[in-house]
Amino acid sequence: MKKRTKTKTKTQPVVIRNYRDTLFRMLYRNKVRLLSLFNAVNGTHYDNPDDLTITTLEGVLYLGMKNDVSFIIDSQLVLYEHQSSVNPNMPLRDLFYVACVYSALIMNENLYGEKLIQIPEPKFVVFYNGQKMMPERQELRLSDAYERKSEKKSMELIIEVVNINPGNNQELMEKSPTL
Repeated sequence: MKKRTKTKTKTQPVVIRNYRDTLFRMLYRNKVRLLSLFNAVNGTHYDNPDDLTITTLEGVLYLGMKNDVSFIIDSQLVLYEHQSSVNPNMPLRDLFYVACVYSALIMNENLYGEKLIQIPEPKFVVFYNGQKMMPERQELRLSDAYERKSEKKSMELIIEVVNINPGNNQELMEKSPTL
């Protein structure tokens, strides 16, 4: 996962960031592994991979972005991302991702009609394995980016960041060896 670059004095390791991202996407394109990860994260016991409906944005670009893995299970829209660097903009990015996924899901519905269009409840998780020290779990909130901090927020998006570095979230790591 590391490539070496020569400097005048010594060789420095450089992380190839896209390699980890591609590996995460490749591993969890498999529905059996993805269902296993979902069960490990949520303490559930789903056993039929066909219960998953994959909604990952493939080839759909919004400002040059793609999401890692997204799917629907039991009326829940789950977006999983992998990060090897701290990114406080993940809630904003996930807002764009979920808007694209919802747009695709309701494409043939009457958005202007009187009938309420039911949508799956979103859940956002980022798996972090970078070098910067991070707590085992933390939340990132879209409202942290708001310039104005009103008491009553009209919209919130919360991402659970799960540290998957060695020594962190041991129970989860045991339940999901692929992770």
